[in-house]
Amino acid sequence: MTMLDQTDVAVWQDMFTSIIEDADSNILLLDDEFRVITINPGFYWIFLETYGIPLTRGTSILESMQPVNATLTRKWQERCRSAMGGMPIKVEDAFEVDGRTFYWEIHFKSITRPDGALMISVFSRDITIRKAYQKRIIENEANLRSILNTIEDSIWLVNAQYELIDFNKEFFKKYKQAFGVKLAKGKNILALLPANLPDLRELWRRRYENGLKGRPGKYVDRYTIDSEWKTFEIKIYPIVEDNHVTGLTVFSRDISLHTQAQTLLQEQNEELVKINAELDRFVYSASHDLRAPLMSVKGLVNMIRLDPEKKNTDEYIRLIERSVDKLDCFISDIINYSRNARMDIMAKEIDFEFLLEESIAALKFMDGAEQVRSVKSFRMNARFYSDYSRLLIIFNNIIGNAVRYRDPWKDSYLSIDIETSEECAILRFTDNGVGIAEAYVDNIFKMFFRANADSKGSGLGLYIVKSAVEKLNGSIHVQSKLGEGTVFVVRIPNLKNTI
Repeated sequence: MTMLDQTDVAVWQDMFTSIIEDADSNILLLDDEFRVITINPGFYWIFLETYGIPLTRGTSILESMQPVNATLTRKWQERCRSAMGGMPIKVEDAFEVDGRTFYWEIHFKSITRPDGALMISVFSRDITIRKAYQKRIIENEANLRSILNTIEDSIWLVNAQYELIDFNKEFFKKYKQAFGVKLAKGKNILALLPANLPDLRELWRRRYENGLKGRPGKYVDRYTIDSEWKTFEIKIYPIVEDNHVTGLTVFSRDISLHTQAQTLLQEQNEELVKINAELDRFVYSASHDLRAPLMSVKGLVNMIRLDPEKKNTDEYIRLIERSVDKLDCFISDIINYSRNARMDIMAKEIDFEFLLEESIAALKFMDGAEQVRSVKSFRMNARFYSDYSRLLIIFNNIIGNAVRYRDPWKDSYLSIDIETSEECAILRFTDNGVGIAEAYVDNIFKMFFRANADSKGSGLGLYIVKSAVEKLNGSIHVQSKLGEGTVFVVRIPNLKNTI
């Protein structure tokens, strides 16, 4: 340990003396013979006004007190000895000065100096205002108690030391339900908070501190009451006496129902805005996409009518049929979109092998379907329940895209891996088709998104897939690389507990 030189010691002594003299508390340091080592102005003047004796360094405080108050001298001697024995003492004393009673809170504690000698620190502070406030509360306790306990809101009062002055029955009940703690007057409200909630303790310390500085506060908190989350509006008001803040009054009101109604209204408004925006876009895009194949059919009919020799009729009919198929595909997507948006979830046990066969059978007449071989894998670890019609929509669209965007220069395949558990089903669709450019991957689930003018389909398919997955509280992710293929991974929760 580095020894301080004489200059350092002097500097530290001056600093120590300055801190003691500027402190708000009255401070006295005694040696093991109860002689004064250091005394600040506050303690000096209180002792002088009480006993008429000016304390100076080296003076025995017990000998100075003995001629004036022998009883109090014996008490101080017992307190000092207890403190030197390692037991800190906190007491309250009353003193008469100029016919007025003052109350002081006094702390006695032993301190060991670097040389091993013992000192006694004595800190005192005037608690007269607090005592007067407590006396008034006691005098009016009956009326106050009646008023507090008829109010449904939680109410509590704390003093400047964060000690509970009073509280009503509602606060006592709510606090016990939230933290499992029984409140008691005089206890530090911060210390009553469970030790495993340090952040909450610090939050409330700052709130009380701001209130004691004369700043009212308004807060909204959430707490678990009887295993249910509740929302509370909390207001803190300073208690002012003689232009000094001596404590705080805190009101807490349960606003859970009001908050739930506000949240529901906000969610409904946001959903309405979203629906209106989608509806506007849907009407515009749908009308354009529905009209395009119809105009194509109309043009081809005119070509047949104007062809005098009818040599190209078969080709015109083939083109008309393709336009009709495109129109039918688009209308099917619209029906699926509407069905997913308005139908409730109807959970039942899912046979994925049967569902997959139904989906493949429905798409077998697609152009190029026979060129894509399917590779299936099933790992059924638990019975799985979900909405069959929505799962079919998901399968049809993803499998349809694997056919639609196959690479004609490859041996095309679509690998379908399905695994179920008690919690969920994981559906993995892997193809070796043309893939998706990185710039477009984040947009493929948007309504009517098409990467370019040559893109096939209505632009609704993957939007409907994502909407159906979200209806089932699931998730969908895509990985793709242009020229190599695409992987869709869908996670669907098991709805077995809803049956």
